[in-house]
Amino acid sequence: MTKIIAVASAKGGVGKTTTAINLGTALAKFGRHVIVVDGNLATPNIGIHLGAPVVPFSVHDAVRGKKDIKECVYSHESGVRIAPASISINDLKGIDHKKISKVLKGLEGTAELVIVDSCAGLGEEMFSCIDAADEILVVTTADLPSVTDSIKTIELAEGKGKTVIGVVLNRVRNDNSEMKAGEIEALVEKPVIASIPEDESIRKSLKKNHPVVYSHPDAPSSTAYKQLAALLVGQKYEVLTKKNA
Repeated sequence: MTKIIAVASAKGGVGKTTTAINLGTALAKFGRHVIVVDGNLATPNIGIHLGAPVVPFSVHDAVRGKKDIKECVYSHESGVRIAPASISINDLKGIDHKKISKVLKGLEGTAELVIVDSCAGLGEEMFSCIDAADEILVVTTADLPSVTDSIKTIELAEGKGKTVIGVVLNRVRNDNSEMKAGEIEALVEKPVIASIPEDESIRKSLKKNHPVVYSHPDAPSSTAYKQLAALLVGQKYEVLTKKNA
């Protein structure tokens, strides 16, 4: 049985794509069969992040009915499989965003987990990604505007009868300007299940067109993503230190 998890936030720029890619890669490293899908048709980033900005067939082709979504899946050298959307503005013409949900359902039986990188905002693209998902993972940064938009995302998801797994707190600097995890949990009424630190390795991995989990496996952010992946699938993950390495 395939589980579809939408990585969502009404706020842009909080790190949904980075989270989706690295969560998918970490799960693949744990031996899970995973596909990461670009559910953001207007401003897709998965292909850009992973060095495949142009592919023979994209999610746009599947939404138009020109190709089966299974024909739009590609393997990255990190081990994760991806279904990128097209970056061409011409491919936005005539797109019916309501069909994203049906297209995503077409991946059932092809993977254990489908991770969907949804778009920002509260429009049809977001609605369709949430409609297709079994569970929602909300991404935010530790500032009030982002947290406020997370509340909207959670309310939307639960209004559609979806299970919100929890909140991923991204780009954590641990300084006095940030909201603390406890404050965020009190506002959104959901647990913060992962805190991803601000990490220069993520920028370096983007330059290499790789997930940070693959290019910098020992980086603090990689460890946090692997801990999140292990939590989601109920797998034990021991963080190796100099003491127990």
